[in-house]
Amino acid sequence: MEIEGKGDDYFYYRLLSLLKKRIPYPIKEISKLRKSVYLIKSEPFWFIVKGYPSYQKLKIQEAFTNSLLQEGFTETYRFYVFKKEPLIIDHQLFGIMEYIKPNEKLFSYTTKANRKEAIDLLEKYYKTTGKLVDIYKYIIPEHNMMKKWLERREQFKRNIPTIRYFLDEQYIQWINYWSDWSLEFLEQDKSCFLEGEKVVLHGDVAHHNFLRGKNSCLYLIDFDLISIGPKSVDYIQLANRFLPHINWSFSQLEKMSVFDEFVKNKAFLSALAYPSDLLREWNRFIRQHNFSKKVLENYMIPLTTNQFAKRKKFADKIMELTKII
Repeated sequence: MEIEGKGDDYFYYRLLSLLKKRIPYPIKEISKLRKSVYLIKSEPFWFIVKGYPSYQKLKIQEAFTNSLLQEGFTETYRFYVFKKEPLIIDHQLFGIMEYIKPNEKLFSYTTKANRKEAIDLLEKYYKTTGKLVDIYKYIIPEHNMMKKWLERREQFKRNIPTIRYFLDEQYIQWINYWSDWSLEFLEQDKSCFLEGEKVVLHGDVAHHNFLRGKNSCLYLIDFDLISIGPKSVDYIQLANRFLPHINWSFSQLEKMSVFDEFVKNKAFLSALAYPSDLLREWNRFIRQHNFSKKVLENYMIPLTTNQFAKRKKFADKIMELTKII
């Protein structure tokens, strides 16, 4: 058996030992995909083994993905439970799930066709999860976007003394201004993100949570951040994910039918100005203490500066629109 990307041989062999007791197939190879996620190659099936912080969180994931499949949403993975006893290593629980063989071409939001396909899949997901809200409303939390965004902004402000070592002051001031303006506006009217038909939100609609399968089908994966709320919560995040790929063009955004009604809402518009990606990534950069020149020059600085003029023009447009709607 091969072990790829090993850092702690003892951990891998404990994992192998436990898996042999759970999986009734010979294991050929274990490779680490990312932190607490492993690809298990066995004959005749491959599996993903993923770590969870608690037994409850693992069981919610198992139940929720099973509910999706039972309701006809087949564009995701299933969990396998070979024995009732949980798989535990170093106080962390691991779930065993289906491996979806990926396409050679990774999915991204760079093309209009891909963006539409992601929207269509999310709409199918919401149609399905709208039926599951009554079952899961006592199991998973209500989403609180404002709390999350306020905490993200405050964390960024606390990090500014360190960020100043890496980023010019003008960028810091604009990031602060946009986040303050957006949150002040949202404090006056949060209804767009509180009211309306409730669904089970995905919580992280980044492109990497859409997987193009070898069979060319698109799958939705990773439900770790699910919560209850209106679709607008996920869609403001999706819009922010799309914007860098459409050159921060408001006209292109409003042409997408899924945003047609949302962009007529002042609260949704003001939320579009919130620099969620910059706050999130700078906070993570500081939190991880990964101050390498490579990360800074190849990711953090380009993320902030490459489209800054276009982002500013977009924010100016949003601020004007909120005055006339």
